[in-house]
Amino acid sequence: MRRGQAGLRLVLLVAVPLVAIAGGAFWWLSGGRYVSTDNAYVKAHIVQIAPEISGQVRRVLARDHQEVHAGDPLMTIESRPFKLALDSAEAELDAARNQVETLRGTWREVMAELADAEARADYFKRQWQRQEELATKGITSASKREESQNDARAAADRVTSVREKLQRVLVALNGDPQMSADEHHLVRDKTAARERAALDLARTTIRAPIDGVVVNMRVQQGEQVKAAAPLFVLVVVSRPWVEANFKETELTHVRVGQKATVVLDTYPDVTWEAVVESLSPATGAEFAVLPPQNASGNWVKVVQRLPVKLRLAPQAGEPPLRAGMTATVKIDTGRERTVATTVGQMLGGRNADAATVEK
Repeated sequence: MRRGQAGLRLVLLVAVPLVAIAGGAFWWLSGGRYVSTDNAYVKAHIVQIAPEISGQVRRVLARDHQEVHAGDPLMTIESRPFKLALDSAEAELDAARNQVETLRGTWREVMAELADAEARADYFKRQWQRQEELATKGITSASKREESQNDARAAADRVTSVREKLQRVLVALNGDPQMSADEHHLVRDKTAARERAALDLARTTIRAPIDGVVVNMRVQQGEQVKAAAPLFVLVVVSRPWVEANFKETELTHVRVGQKATVVLDTYPDVTWEAVVESLSPATGAEFAVLPPQNASGNWVKVVQRLPVKLRLAPQAGEPPLRAGMTATVKIDTGRERTVATTVGQMLGGRNADAATVEK
């Protein structure tokens, strides 16, 4: 009896500590391979839907959680004011074209007027020269000579005036009377105004920019909406991904391409295989509205978190993935601890401490 008790005592004093040490050693050697966090969420692309014009909602054509395709109408805005604006713009465009044609007619008239003025100026110039020749011979009177001189000068001034008028018309025609009316700056300006009015009219129907599911549809018929003010969102129909927020101290050995497992809180019995797709270049605190400042004397170091994007591998019969679901992520870094590495790190640390003391 005493021998049995002594053997049991020996087992408890020797074997159990050895087993505990072996278990602890195994846990230590394999413990640095996996990193995990439950601060993870399913993510999906979300598009904010906002009208590009202001107005009154005429009809709401989509309901909450409805799946829509790119180009499907979602809602309409009262279009009558925009139709009137388009009619006004088209009328102004026609008026601009008529104005260009009127300028062309004026240019032709001024060209004819200039030709007549130049012909009359040439005639009166010759008459003046003839009177000058007769005056040298003493045949004509002084009054006749002055009259012909005044007529020649008036005709020359008339030519100058008509040429200035022609220059103004040419400037109004951009220097090219043969230019197409649609290329004239007046017509181009009114054409642009007409296109803007037509675009605003087309924008009275808000369409889905991409395939997705309507979420947070709270718009009501008759409601006044403002341009660029978000009304609801579309969750894009595409493969979701998981964004896990790891502590910076856990990402030492995490690399792109490493395998991972994902378990959603909604489906605890389903495990997704995943791959590390990217690591954020900045912590979440850098994108905060009020980022932390470390310039004060009362600074306390806080471990930061960095988002890690994981691509989920599809699996047959998987349940639906919805944006915002919480998940638990476990990444296999492939890192293995060895006794030699651990001892080397310990010795290296001691040597460093000894060197510090000697200094």
